[in-house]
Amino acid sequence: MTTWDDVVVHAARLPEVTVGDHHGMDSLRFRTSVLATRPDDETLRIMLTPEQIEETIAEFDWCTPVLWGQKLSAVAVRLPDADSDVVRDLITDAWRRRAPKRVQARYEG
Repeated sequence: MTTWDDVVVHAARLPEVTVGDHHGMDSLRFRTSVLATRPDDETLRIMLTPEQIEETIAEFDWCTPVLWGQKLSAVAVRLPDADSDVVRDLITDAWRRRAPKRVQARYEG
């Protein structure tokens, strides 16, 4: 089981990640880029590449795809069923998509 608080604690270790609002939902951002949103207490949407989304939903039954129109845009994680280590890795992957190499060098994880 993973909670929003667990996710926030991990995200706080990533350089330049902030917690805020995104259209009425809690969100994690790197600078202005949204990394993840929490539409409700049991769901976390993590913005990944289409390839990462496909791999994740194939491996974990507690993950489902999120479409923006016809495009894969995120993976929806059912937090009560999720493995905390995997969720941390997915948040880190979302951050690495957005953070420049010089910023990533400040993170050892």
